[in-house]
Amino acid sequence: MRCKVYALFTVLTAFATSTNAQTRFSNLEEAWLYADKHNVSITNSEIESKKAIAGRKQAYMDLMPDINANGTFTNNTSLQTTLLPAVIFGAPEGVYTPVQFGQKYIYNVGFTAQLDLVNLQSWHNTRIAKETEEINKVAVANTKKNIYQQIAAQYYAYLLNEEALKLAQRSADVADSIYISVNNKFEEGTASLPNKDIALLNSERAKQTAITAFYQLRTSRNSLKSLLGLSITDSMEIIQKLSFSTQKDLTDIVMAEDPTIKLAYHQSVLNHNKYKASNSGIYPTLSMTYSNNTQQNDNDFRPLQSGGPQWFPASFWSLRASWNIFNGGNRWLQSQRSKLTYEQSVADYEQAKRQSAINDENLKLGYSKAKQLLNKAENIMNLSYDNYTHISLRHEEGLASLEDKLRGFSEYISYQNQYLNSLSELLVQLYTIKIRQQTF
Repeated sequence: MRCKVYALFTVLTAFATSTNAQTRFSNLEEAWLYADKHNVSITNSEIESKKAIAGRKQAYMDLMPDINANGTFTNNTSLQTTLLPAVIFGAPEGVYTPVQFGQKYIYNVGFTAQLDLVNLQSWHNTRIAKETEEINKVAVANTKKNIYQQIAAQYYAYLLNEEALKLAQRSADVADSIYISVNNKFEEGTASLPNKDIALLNSERAKQTAITAFYQLRTSRNSLKSLLGLSITDSMEIIQKLSFSTQKDLTDIVMAEDPTIKLAYHQSVLNHNKYKASNSGIYPTLSMTYSNNTQQNDNDFRPLQSGGPQWFPASFWSLRASWNIFNGGNRWLQSQRSKLTYEQSVADYEQAKRQSAINDENLKLGYSKAKQLLNKAENIMNLSYDNYTHISLRHEEGLASLEDKLRGFSEYISYQNQYLNSLSELLVQLYTIKIRQQTF
């Protein structure tokens, strides 16, 4: 009877949860959509992707010309003295006359523009930044895939534990009634002590299983809350019930593109661009510079005042070529390392394609196997329960022994556990297929 009270407590708990629920999920896909906005790992990966977009734009901006404006004010508190040969003033040779050039205040304004006409390193950096952006996009997909898998595991663990708790409560109720009946017969002297002990043992084991299922249900619920970004006090309700009558056949399963393959592909392209960038150091760079300045000299402090001394303009443009001819072999060795890394990434990409195809085929095989085994396990469990019911009726009519009835119940519990194990295996295969059908 204690188990019945325990079952009632469970029902009341579920009722309270449903009436106060604020977040409800009717299927796994709704939980995934909720996680897209609330799971920290997913949101952080999306932020990293946005940072990569900014990095790509920054790399393209490096191709633009650099333009600098400048303004200078100089106060010559003491003009520099220069010695000039006095012969230019009619004095004898060997005599120097100290003179000072310049004026007290100097104003200078202007701007300078520089543009790299040929710089292969900058162009390769833009390609590297672009592939880095693509890798971060795929990283978001991979993060979603991993989080989706964790959510699916806890979501279906919750449904599995609901089913396990329902079966455990039924078994505990049956075991309780058996024990009460055997105990009454033992007191009447029509049942042996070993039979009474076996009935009590079955009852305690059934209650133990119910307790385990109850707390596993709560644990999976809390784990799911954590993955969805909910706090322990937030209300959450899952209204879906397990049903396999509408499951698709293998011929209807279409797998989406594996993010692992996309990641391996973009990683190989990135390493190829890095290899090219390491080789670009052997080529010269060519840049053009233009400068335009104007200067004013005055002995009176009157900045930007009209009617002052004349402004003297000065401008120029230039072409500059730079070529690093030799740096001790460092550039060549770096190029060789980049080449080897690129070759590794190409091999990883080819292996990722092969492994993904094998994994998908094994997944279909595992799903087919689990589905067939579950059907058999469910039939066996139901037949076992029917067999126990039949033996119980025969026992009441005096046509079957108490030992047969206890043995029939023990067999039912064993087949029930086999059913739950098969159900767990199918749920794992099911959510793995659901994830492979997602386009991230």
